[in-house]
Amino acid sequence: MFIVEKTKIIAKKRNSYLSFPDIIKNKKDKNKLFLVYREGNSHHPTWSKLVLLISKNNGTTWRKKKEFHLNLERNGCVWNCPRLSYIDDTLYIICDKKSSTSERTAQFSTSFLVSETEGKFFDYINTPFPGMVPDKIIKFKDKLFCANHKIKSPKNDLIQLVSWSKDNGELWYDTNIIANDDIRQYCEASLVNIDDNYLIAYLRDNSGHRRYIYYTKSIDGINWDEPERLGNIMGQRVTAIRDNDIIIGTYRNTKQVKVSLFYYPVNKENKVKKIDIDEEHIDNLYHFGYTGITKISENRFIIVYYIRKNFSNPLIKMAVIKRI
Repeated sequence: MFIVEKTKIIAKKRNSYLSFPDIIKNKKDKNKLFLVYREGNSHHPTWSKLVLLISKNNGTTWRKKKEFHLNLERNGCVWNCPRLSYIDDTLYIICDKKSSTSERTAQFSTSFLVSETEGKFFDYINTPFPGMVPDKIIKFKDKLFCANHKIKSPKNDLIQLVSWSKDNGELWYDTNIIANDDIRQYCEASLVNIDDNYLIAYLRDNSGHRRYIYYTKSIDGINWDEPERLGNIMGQRVTAIRDNDIIIGTYRNTKQVKVSLFYYPVNKENKVKKIDIDEEHIDNLYHFGYTGITKISENRFIIVYYIRKNFSNPLIKMAVIKRI
């Protein structure tokens, strides 16, 4: 069971659209956190920047660390949805770029911003990943896996993919299919490693405004089971983690128009429960959610998300939640 201890605004700008945050705990300092989000002039911007924040007191206060700019006119692309990961002690910002304000016609590519200096300096690396909205990098059976999805037809049909590396990210190999269907439009996968026995992927169905979340499993990261519905959990863009005996997933709840969290015992998908974190206006299905989550102590977690409410543009918020 979980309770929400507090929420607070981390970043807002009157004339900027802040969105798609993610958060990660520093590998070496138990009190230090990194948070990244995208800033732009709209949901489908013509200018953009990734903003990296740092907290040295487990999220009590934040300061700006870095900015990375991309502009359609000047660079031919803008940033889309960033994620944070570690490969060993190296920090990665993983983000896709798009060449247009229209996702149906845009060309997509993914880049890594890589820091071996705790976020002081970053190297820029282009990847061979096709598609958009990359997940975190997940280590599984001595390989690395990174999920992303691709538009496969002019009708905006989608296919969920995964790329993998066997040499700690030096070279990335074949893109394999996690899920593909003629009716359900699987996308925005979130991967979790279960004791190196199997990977589980949580999937969005983009075939309509209010659709259920699905999951699928793989024992090798290459071949995947047929997706199954995760109880009555309805929403988009899951971010899932393992916490000892349970799996926790945060998501945009499109049924109730809230930022929500589901949880259940490992390998017992029929026991799923949920709580709500924050509430958006009922007429706003799109400009909120897209969460990140990290554990900050034995039984506390921070969830970051974007939300609009009564503001003209979305802002970045965080919630501290406690497992009881």
